[in-house]
Amino acid sequence: MDDDFASPRGAADELPSPATGEILVAMPYKPAFPGIIPDDEAPPGIIEIPDKFPDLHGKNYDGDVGLLCRRSVAQWIGVYLESFYGDAQIRFEWRADDTLEIYDDPWGLSPEGEPRVIHPDADGRYEIRDVWYPIAGSLATELGQRHGAALAILASDQPPRPAPEMLAYLSDHPGAPKSMRSSIERALSVLRTPR
Repeated sequence: MDDDFASPRGAADELPSPATGEILVAMPYKPAFPGIIPDDEAPPGIIEIPDKFPDLHGKNYDGDVGLLCRRSVAQWIGVYLESFYGDAQIRFEWRADDTLEIYDDPWGLSPEGEPRVIHPDADGRYEIRDVWYPIAGSLATELGQRHGAALAILASDQPPRPAPEMLAYLSDHPGAPKSMRSSIERALSVLRTPR
């Protein structure tokens, strides 16, 4: 990956150390999460400013990119997406065999159907496909200064819990509605347990 990305090596001292090879990525106007974007799926731009869509340098791009993330990060992504969009539109369900099922096509438009079934890879990572962009190192530094405790939780393998740091972090982005914090609390209270 490009040196401009927020990587574990060379990141500011304020940033907690993510797992080896992880960078911070985000969907436009959303919070960042640590994970690995495979080299053959590198997006055409980076997020430099949280309230500005990435400059794609003349490229037309709206495709999904696979983010390989640890289970705890995948769970936080699910909590966030369910909070933001509502669990009628997107729902993450965890099975007892560590399988993740994602229901995100309430209109029945996907030719693959539902759910998307995701098994952990050999390293225990889940591939969450969405419009992911790496964030610039300067933005990662800013996030580290404002939300270091939340980034430390994401850098660990702690399962989601109603930590004040995470409630503040997931609610602090340009697209967050005023009800985001209470939506996150609600999503955490009904976090899908394995079946």
